[in-house]
Amino acid sequence: MKPEIERRLTLRSRLPLYLIGVLAFLQLIEPDPVWMALLVGLCGLVGISYIWAREMRDKIQAERTSRGNWIVVGDRVQEKFRLRNGSSFPLLWATVTDHSDVPGYAIDRAVAVDARGSYAWQAQGVCTKRGVFTLGPWSLSLGDPLGLFDVSLSYPEVRTLMVYPRVMRLPEFRLPRGSASGRASRALPAPTEALLARTVRHYVPGDSLHLVHWRKTAQLGKLMIRQFDQEPAGALWLVLDLDAAVQAGEGQESTLEYGVILAASLAAKHLDENRAVGLVALGREAKIVPPQPGRGNLWQLLHALTHAEAAEGWPLARVLKQIRPDIGRGRTVLVITSSSQTDWVGELLQYQRRDITTAALLLDAASFTSPREEGQAELPATAEGTEGGLAGLQNLLADYGVFSRTIAQGYPFTPLVAIKRKRKVLKTLFGTGRVITVEMEEEV
Repeated sequence: MKPEIERRLTLRSRLPLYLIGVLAFLQLIEPDPVWMALLVGLCGLVGISYIWAREMRDKIQAERTSRGNWIVVGDRVQEKFRLRNGSSFPLLWATVTDHSDVPGYAIDRAVAVDARGSYAWQAQGVCTKRGVFTLGPWSLSLGDPLGLFDVSLSYPEVRTLMVYPRVMRLPEFRLPRGSASGRASRALPAPTEALLARTVRHYVPGDSLHLVHWRKTAQLGKLMIRQFDQEPAGALWLVLDLDAAVQAGEGQESTLEYGVILAASLAAKHLDENRAVGLVALGREAKIVPPQPGRGNLWQLLHALTHAEAAEGWPLARVLKQIRPDIGRGRTVLVITSSSQTDWVGELLQYQRRDITTAALLLDAASFTSPREEGQAELPATAEGTEGGLAGLQNLLADYGVFSRTIAQGYPFTPLVAIKRKRKVLKTLFGTGRVITVEMEEEV
């Protein structure tokens, strides 16, 4: 059910009413044809303006439609608008005001519609930032020809737009695979603190009360226990470092966005190779996606990456330590980080002792930071002198047999797959004002 449209009609200024009162008073105390003519004329103008504004308030209809509720970064946001005038008076002007929060997208404009006519147009803009945004609310502001009354039509309807990160072509390298093979899920005992709860079962004597699924217990009226399954063998875990203390750069040219792009691209690449892929992204929101094979899992991973935001309190060493009990033997763990410190390497090496293959993609934070000028803020601690720090980190990882690769700002990302689609757009013919539909082909 759509929210109700709020229609308002307000008097812009009380001056005409005061003038009518003065003229009426003068006519009463000193009757004169001039006062009467002015009084009748002014009352007539105010009356016509009111009727005109009331018609605009009650008989103007507007529609806003869009196709789909998700796009990818770099795609176009497209919406269609139609304004219908059911009044016998023409709509001389109407200002469209939008309150959407999609970056770089604006539909504000002024339009006019003939009496009992309609007007349609299309708005579009390129979305340059991933995230969850809203389309709407929006409003129309209009009035009468004399400007005596203001009319506003408020449309509170809000639609959610999900902007996924774009999957890009990756550098030519092949990650090491875990020693295990196959896709079978093994129901092995899992730690109490495991993060991968898949199913529930009835309580049996001896089960730890820490494993009770209280919500299911309340629903069914009997004790239910969480059962943990290890992820499919040979799975790839992507661990995205979202520690705010190690991020550098701004907007699309930041280590955060590069990390998200790399995670999304790696997920798509290895899912295409029939490999199960999971994600750990602990930042402002804790996002953990268990490894699953198949392209269907890509959308779960992209959805989690859409919400990825850096936050304090999640250093990479802590993340690796916290998730270690939940990573099964024979898997591969790939860390994506902009930290050039070595405190997390020890935690990563703990995985190798459990027959888990490890690798790292290192983002060169120094390349994302402009040279310091007098008065500028200090660089992040991990970005200072990272040329030597990053090289030392790579050497340390190589000494322990950990594959690593460095990505710097300006890496020429290109879309992995160029997808073309056809769409219909409305065009107005110059001179006649006639609106026609034209089919266009574009690359997504």
